[in-house]
Amino acid sequence: MYVPKHFLQDDPELLLEVMRTYNFATLVGTSSDGPYATHLPVLASRLASGAFVIDAHVAHANPQWRFLETDPRVLVIFEGPHAYISPQSYRSNRRVPTWNYIAVHARGRARVFHESDEKLATLDKLIRFHEPSFAPRFAEFESGMRDSLVGAIVGIEIAVEKLEGKFKLNQHRLADNRMELEAEYRQGDENHRALAQWMERLGYWGTKG
Repeated sequence: MYVPKHFLQDDPELLLEVMRTYNFATLVGTSSDGPYATHLPVLASRLASGAFVIDAHVAHANPQWRFLETDPRVLVIFEGPHAYISPQSYRSNRRVPTWNYIAVHARGRARVFHESDEKLATLDKLIRFHEPSFAPRFAEFESGMRDSLVGAIVGIEIAVEKLEGKFKLNQHRLADNRMELEAEYRQGDENHRALAQWMERLGYWGTKG
């Protein structure tokens, strides 16, 4: 990922927050025909050692797990909030349209597994993260039904080797921003408001609302 220095974000806690908040990610690997991608919910965690791991599963019918057994190198893309920036939001007449956004890329190696106990452990992690109240009901599923569900998936654990964060939030144009830009973001759609919160949190706004 191309990351100019002024957009670089390398705080591991902030990157983990983005990966867990915007965890419907894109898993990119390599097939015999070139790149192959799957869109799926994942769960990123940071171990006591400081290393990051990503848990996920794919359908057994999805050929990507077979590709990963041949070449385990993967890229997981997390897309945070993003919003269009009009050139009319600047004082200068020499600006062009652009986009603000937050993205995290995690590179690493995937381990594919088929053991039922390990897949159940992964499902338990994902369920407890997304909907803890459903965990007891899932545990009560009739064994045949649960075995059928578990048999239809393949587990994946990714050991992250490189983590990159890009927070493009107008840091390089602050002196050129209209005072109205902050209000425009705060009053915009869900993505604008989310970006405004990040910009305030990271100290990019001159005022707080």
